[in-house]
Amino acid sequence: MLHESNLSSFLDEKNKFILHFFEGQKLIHDLAIINNLKGKGFSFFRDAVLMFQPMIAFLKAEEGFGFYIDSKDPYFRLKIETNSLGNIRTLLIPENFDEFPDIITGISRLTKISGTKGVNQYTTLIELNSISLNEIANKILKDSYQVEAKIIVSQTSDQSLLILKLPHRKDSMNLADYGKEKKSSIDDLFKKAFTTKDEIKTAMEKLGLVFLGDKEVKFRCACSRERMLDGIRALINSGTTQESLFEAGKDTFEANCDYCKTAYLITKDDLS
Repeated sequence: MLHESNLSSFLDEKNKFILHFFEGQKLIHDLAIINNLKGKGFSFFRDAVLMFQPMIAFLKAEEGFGFYIDSKDPYFRLKIETNSLGNIRTLLIPENFDEFPDIITGISRLTKISGTKGVNQYTTLIELNSISLNEIANKILKDSYQVEAKIIVSQTSDQSLLILKLPHRKDSMNLADYGKEKKSSIDDLFKKAFTTKDEIKTAMEKLGLVFLGDKEVKFRCACSRERMLDGIRALINSGTTQESLFEAGKDTFEANCDYCKTAYLITKDDLS
């Protein structure tokens, strides 16, 4: 049985850095079951989730964010929606996407959401002119969150690490030098692929770090039959004919959630 994925935070008091360690094996396992992506496409999907999910460390209570990439070259759509509770839903389409693009051209959006009603606080648009996934993450950290930080994604385990330099610490080591100094320890930790909170906590404390806290991270989709019906009614109001939704001679059709693939049986009576 796999342990729930977890984001654990630690303070390097000596060097004035905070490290957010994301253990994502269970989450990646669940996404592999839900989605039909294979090969290079799923590898890209995995890296994207591991790269952006640690950013929930910047969220306050009842906040969330949606991260979206509309790529023209190569063509794909990536959506990651997550919140301060550690709940995430995500998808990559088309489902037959089988590439791991080194560079991406298109548009990305980061939308910050506040409160239980999901009120948009702001949206940051980033033009993608042949840049990598890692460069997109760095631009968001620098331009949207205005922090000096970097994210390292493991290639040996479903884990990642967000390294954050504490602000207003001019006397501390710079981010690049700190990353170089800790590289061996980080690589070793990734290779050990610890999956429990206690194992990770013990390993990080052996490096001289102080445990600050943790939170579970899990796939959770908030879809429901009523929300699906609201979406279909919105389509009809925008010009889609009700008749086009049903096959000839049938009074029902199946609508599937893009994120969790749950199927909802919709009838003509539902839409009348």
